[in-house]
Amino acid sequence: MELFPSSPKKYDVFVSYKGGDTQINFINNLNSALTQAGIKIYIDSYLRTGDAIWPPLREAIHNSSVAFVIFTKGYASSKWCLEELGKILECRRTEGMGVIPLFYNVDPCDVRNQSGTYGEAFAKHERCLLLDEKDNIINKEDVQKKLSQWKGALTEAANISGWYTRSNKNQSQVIEKMVGDVLEMLELRFPKELKSKDLVRFDKILKEMQLLLSKNRGNLLVGNVQVIGICGMSGIGKTTIAKILFSQHFPLYDSVCFIENVKEASQNIESLKEKMVSELLKDENQNSKESTLLIGKRLSNKKIFVVLDDVDNLEQVEVLCEEFRYASPESKLIITTRNKDLLRGIMVDEYDVYEIKTWSFEESLELFCSSAFKSKHPKKGYEDIAKRAVDYAGGVPLALKVLGSSLGDRSIEFWERELDKVENYSCDRIQKVLRVSYEGLHDIEKKIFLDIAFFFKDESKDFVERVLNACGFYATGGLKVLEDKALITISDGNKIKMHGLVQDLALSIVREGIEDHGKRSRLRDIAEISSVLECKNKGSDAVEGIKLDLSQIDDLHLNANAFSIMTELRFLKLHTPCGKISGNMDYPIVLNQFSSKLRYLEWNGYRLKSLPESFCATKLVEIRMVQSHITELWHGVKNLVNLEGIDLSECKYLENLPDLSKASKLKWLNLSDCESLVELHPSVLSLDTLETLILNGCKKLKSLKSEKHFRSLKKVSVEGCTSLKEFALSSDKMESLELKNAGIEQLHSSIGLSSNLRYLNLEGLRFQNVPNELSSLTSLVELRISDCKELVLEKQKLQALFDGLRSLRLLHLKDCSNLLELPENISVLSKLCELRLDGSGVETLPESIKHLSLLEILSLENCLNLRQLPELPTTIKELTAANCKSLVTVPTLKTLATMMTGREKFVSFENCTKLDGSSLCRIAEGAELSSMNAAFQNVFVRSKGASGASCHNYNFVKVCSPGSRVPEQFTYRSRESSFKVKIPSHSNILGMVLSVLISPSEGIKNHGARIFCQCYDADGRKVGYATRWFHEATKDLKGDHVFVWYDALHFDSIVKSLKEQEIIFEFFVANELGERDVLNVLPKECGVRLIFDSELHNLLRNLQLDFESKWELGLRLGSELGLELGSELRLELESQQHRAI
Repeated sequence: MELFPSSPKKYDVFVSYKGGDTQINFINNLNSALTQAGIKIYIDSYLRTGDAIWPPLREAIHNSSVAFVIFTKGYASSKWCLEELGKILECRRTEGMGVIPLFYNVDPCDVRNQSGTYGEAFAKHERCLLLDEKDNIINKEDVQKKLSQWKGALTEAANISGWYTRSNKNQSQVIEKMVGDVLEMLELRFPKELKSKDLVRFDKILKEMQLLLSKNRGNLLVGNVQVIGICGMSGIGKTTIAKILFSQHFPLYDSVCFIENVKEASQNIESLKEKMVSELLKDENQNSKESTLLIGKRLSNKKIFVVLDDVDNLEQVEVLCEEFRYASPESKLIITTRNKDLLRGIMVDEYDVYEIKTWSFEESLELFCSSAFKSKHPKKGYEDIAKRAVDYAGGVPLALKVLGSSLGDRSIEFWERELDKVENYSCDRIQKVLRVSYEGLHDIEKKIFLDIAFFFKDESKDFVERVLNACGFYATGGLKVLEDKALITISDGNKIKMHGLVQDLALSIVREGIEDHGKRSRLRDIAEISSVLECKNKGSDAVEGIKLDLSQIDDLHLNANAFSIMTELRFLKLHTPCGKISGNMDYPIVLNQFSSKLRYLEWNGYRLKSLPESFCATKLVEIRMVQSHITELWHGVKNLVNLEGIDLSECKYLENLPDLSKASKLKWLNLSDCESLVELHPSVLSLDTLETLILNGCKKLKSLKSEKHFRSLKKVSVEGCTSLKEFALSSDKMESLELKNAGIEQLHSSIGLSSNLRYLNLEGLRFQNVPNELSSLTSLVELRISDCKELVLEKQKLQALFDGLRSLRLLHLKDCSNLLELPENISVLSKLCELRLDGSGVETLPESIKHLSLLEILSLENCLNLRQLPELPTTIKELTAANCKSLVTVPTLKTLATMMTGREKFVSFENCTKLDGSSLCRIAEGAELSSMNAAFQNVFVRSKGASGASCHNYNFVKVCSPGSRVPEQFTYRSRESSFKVKIPSHSNILGMVLSVLISPSEGIKNHGARIFCQCYDADGRKVGYATRWFHEATKDLKGDHVFVWYDALHFDSIVKSLKEQEIIFEFFVANELGERDVLNVLPKECGVRLIFDSELHNLLRNLQLDFESKWELGLRLGSELGLELGSELRLELESQQHRAI
């Protein structure tokens, strides 16, 4: 099988969903979460519901590494969603695209079996397609073939393990999981091993492994699943080979899982199995004790691909793979092991075992030199000693890299001394090589090495540095040394990685000669930790760190004196991984003394009401006690001179915080969802170092105020603190203030002191007046004051506000019914890009709004008092004034035609039934000029496209307004829904503008309306693909409406297919599912307007540009189209400008 491309794509994630069918908040939240995680995402929020999206979407799918497919109840009703899904699955098979389904309030069985709403959708598709068949457009055989393809795609996609969410439940958790899946999938798909220096050596091995994977031989132990073994000594590259194979093949399978270090993790085999089954079934609450038959049933017919890395006994395979016999025969299981006999024991066919041999001398020397000298060859004078080192490494890649990195470009004498040491160690050859690298470390570096092996493997580098620096270990330099010596690697995700063999060295060093668990420096084994924590005085002052996964314990009886003798304990982490449930821990009535040297304390679900009274936190840097039962953290005042962070989120019984006045370094405090918290201790608000304060969901918190002006506070969030009446915090460094849906009734004047604030959300507050001091927030970029029913926004107040907020890019004043007028000085908001006034009481907009030269979005929906609009900026891309029932006057909209910068111009005056005749004419003229300019500007886009550039920058136009006729500018108009259009010979057409007149009806009101246009040739064959008014379905029309749209991609599809000079245009209205008969609605009038290159002069005359800009544009277009502008036009345009002046 040919390997998939190993380079990342343009986009990390493509999101496939049905526009209008998925809650927009979910899509926005998903987009935000992916973006914050640094994931490049393609979501086309403009064109999601239209047929015209296909060519750019097909390109975007091809250029994405992973696809999210969001199945909703109406997903299958969209033919284009089904086509999109087919393309995604094609890329999965041919290019290794990862696919993650989300079943959004829909049963996966309905998707898989096309039942429920999916069955209804297919019945309707079949009826619609067969109606087309009656018109001799397609035949019945083609209909059945297309339906079969769509059904097959749904079945295939539904078999891929994915996530499930209900529309109003567990969305944030699912989004978090989906983001985690993407990051993991990208790391699996493009692992760091693909960049390895020794990848060339593995080329031959990979090709042979590809042949093994192409076979389909079952196994007696795991049924039909093919088992492939990779064996060889430690450090030889088994995991590297497995990771590369997995990266190239896992996208083809329905459920996949890569379990590293099975030997290490198998101390609790049931927990490991839970993790694996959870990965395969995407079920975070999976219980391994669920019956084999039930798990098997859920895996039935799924193509699974599992790698079990570093297996060392038969029981591990038997337990982990018990249900695999139910899986599809095309499933694969790869096992890496040091023990070839184990593979025979699980009856792996000898032809399915690949044994990795040690490297040849030549290959070994090249890898060694690349680590030691950064060259393929030994440095002059080092030839003999390099040969000695290579011989000793024995052809093992890990040993070659570690030894080469340890020796480096040092003197020959140093090399000889170090190699002599290697030969004197009593352990096996590889451990000897690793041991000499370890012994070459300074004492602090050795401590860092051991800490990573026990506690920080796979953790974030930033977190590790923070904790180790607190221990006085100078972590940044130490980590660099370990990386240079090849003892650790830093992943692309900035996580610390360590080879299992290197970790084994660390574990053996700590355990050397110490039989008593309580006298070892570091503990991470469940049995060892349990034996120490259950017995009085079992620990000792040798213990420096403990890490315990609470989900893996069965029944631990914690002794009251468990930590009393561990006087050197500096790291304690008793955690429950996300999605897991803690095992049973029996707590004593009280816990006695903890070490005074503790730097890091994490204890999820701590059951006692507080930490011990004698708890010493002098050296503590971070404390995390999420979901604990504490009512208070500790008694009294403690010396907290090193404390930087506290996370007590979801501690539902926490009533108050202790005095933190001595926490002179505290930077962040998270108390989210502490539902019993009534007040914050005053000391918290006296801290100069505090940067982040999160109190979301603290429903009993009544006051948060301080006269102190903070020096470091950057972020405060009190969203959902419904009892919070008083709020007054300020800081020079404050950047984000989230007050959404808090109980605040009056904003304190101190808010104006946060001069560097960039984000402010006041949505849903019950305050009545905006303080004058708000205008002092000169750095504010986003301001949201929406749904504030009692707020009075006087013109004078807003004038002062705008004078101060000149950096604003986004301003939301939605649903502020008392907002009646905006001041003229809105023009000072020169950076404003988005203005939303939906549902406000404004009657008109200031004339000066036309000077907002960056404004792209103006939303006035449901402004019931709005009577007229002034001239608008040329930069507007989206103007929404739907349901403005008092609107009478609209200015010329030709200004909106001026700027065409890609994407679409969308203008909606839906249900603005009082618009006068002149305004309706101006809307029609603006729609025509916008369409003309879009068609001409797309000449440049096509020119770039011919050289391989993307067509994502195409310009589109759509306009909706009340009306009684298709605009007179349309050359072809007809009361019939189908009519012929003759294409003049020897003409150069640049575009087609379409228009439809629709009347309201019960059918439209009940089902929503989509307006379609399909073209045919004289013989009834389709020409190009159907286009439609590609916005939300039209439902609540108040009277006749005219819809005008220009679709560049639809035009391109017609031009490519056009063979005759005559085209038949058919317009029709259908519901969301494409059914015409349900609505029984015909357009009252239809129109087509052709745009020719000969209209360039007319375009230039009408564009609202100065002479120089018009002339420059004309010359560029003329050059592209082969047209001369002529001196007469130049004189006319110059004269036009003089008259305007």
